[in-house]
Amino acid sequence: MGLIKSTNPAATKPVTFSMADIEAQARAMLLRARQQAEQLLAAAQGEGEVLKEELRAQGLAEGRTSGLQQGRDEGRKLGEAAALNENKAKFTQLIAALTKASEDLESSRKKLLSEAQQEVVQLSIAIARKVAKTLGGNEPSVLQANISDAMKLVVSQADVRIGVNPAQKTVFAELLPKLKSTWPNLQHVEIVEDPAITPGGCRIFTRGGNIDADLDTQIDRIATELLNRKETP
Repeated sequence: MGLIKSTNPAATKPVTFSMADIEAQARAMLLRARQQAEQLLAAAQGEGEVLKEELRAQGLAEGRTSGLQQGRDEGRKLGEAAALNENKAKFTQLIAALTKASEDLESSRKKLLSEAQQEVVQLSIAIARKVAKTLGGNEPSVLQANISDAMKLVVSQADVRIGVNPAQKTVFAELLPKLKSTWPNLQHVEIVEDPAITPGGCRIFTRGGNIDADLDTQIDRIATELLNRKETP
């Protein structure tokens, strides 16, 4: 063990220092420093855990809020899409129903119009037959006009037979001179009484063919043409 002398002249005896004491003190200082460091580290770790927990809690809260918002947004979008699809389907069904109803209405309208037109034509034909029969029986000019029109189709014929209703045999005989003067080539005319011919009408028979100028036949041809024309779309 060494001795350290005091430089103070007032000191009367030397102070003794022990290396063991110095080492003990050093160890104590190191221990306190280590303990303080451990305490600081523990405190820092504790604060770090608290901060991490706070951040985690904050993140969860934000995530929950974000998730709720996202869920609401997605739910709203899904709701809007579902409503749009449902309304679209209903709208499509409505359009289809309206289209079908319109087509049915148009078809019914055309059918009713066609039936009405046919009834009008048939009524007109019935009236025409009645009027023709009345005029043909009472007006000699009707028979004369029919014979003249029919003779235009056989103008080159010299020998003909002309059929008329028996009730108009006398009327035809009175018209015969005028008929020959109108058709100079006509040399021989034979009268044929036919009760099937409507008064006012006639039928002409030649070697080249026959001409049917009966009033009913003419009305039938007109009726057929009118009815066929009404049925054509």
